[in-house]
Amino acid sequence: MASSSVAVLKAAATVAVFALLAMSSHGHPKTGPLCRDCSSQCDTNCSAIVAANCSSYCNPPPGCDGCKTLVLQMCQDCCNSNGTSTLSCCKNDCIGDCGTCGCTSCDIAVQNSCMFACKPNYSACYACTNAVRQQCLTSCNSDCNDNCVKKEKDC
Repeated sequence: MASSSVAVLKAAATVAVFALLAMSSHGHPKTGPLCRDCSSQCDTNCSAIVAANCSSYCNPPPGCDGCKTLVLQMCQDCCNSNGTSTLSCCKNDCIGDCGTCGCTSCDIAVQNSCMFACKPNYSACYACTNAVRQQCLTSCNSDCNDNCVKKEKDC
């Protein structure tokens, strides 16, 4: 990852830790979070950071919606043409009676035609998710453990 990405990750982890410390101290004035809560709270905070930082890799590409819209419109136009269309929207390039060709379900045509346009970059998603999660959890757990309270005190 680029150095700017690392800086963003460190900043995000720092924000998560401060949020963790602020949320956990409610009911425990002037103390940090309970040590036993560090792991689960860091996991929750880091999951949100991973989702925010890796969505561009893990979600379908921007062209997916455009592909779906175009294929759906073409399929509907063909199927609504009462057999007069010169476009083939049917299986095996059948032209003519859309009912005979099975074009009553344009959803299948959209799914098949846009399969690659809508496929997320799984390797980049996996790499981003692992890197961001590891960086965040390491920083968050370290900071939390440095500031946590070993056991709950009587209020």
